[in-house]
Amino acid sequence: MKVSKIMHGVTFVNPEKSVLDVAKLMTKKRIGSVLVKKDDKLLGILTERDILRKVVAKGLDSNKVKVKEIMSSPCCTIDADAELEDASKIFNKHHIRRLPVTKNGKVIGIITTRDVAKGVMYAGLRRRERYYGHLR
Repeated sequence: MKVSKIMHGVTFVNPEKSVLDVAKLMTKKRIGSVLVKKDDKLLGILTERDILRKVVAKGLDSNKVKVKEIMSSPCCTIDADAELEDASKIFNKHHIRRLPVTKNGKVIGIITTRDVAKGVMYAGLRRRERYYGHLR
């Protein structure tokens, strides 16, 4: 199954935004990460974990800390036409949970480890359905 089949939308933020503003945005949209972009260039990713470990746990003022100071960078990406197996290898190799999806060098979505697990499960069920359907 192609990565493009399971990807979902992505939210971009400016690296100069405060962590507080971005945390509020993430809460409002009910998302666990945002991509950091400036002048159409992907700079990194900011996750809930980044905020927790790099700001909250250190007692920093989230209104004063900028996204660019704590984002994870560089950011791995995967092409939309890649297979889920390729995404799984990247997740495991880099110990990450989110992966921006690109097409012709532009970010068009994002996938997570959860998305891949669901995609693999769905593909397995479809194969099973096709197999057993032929026996009837």
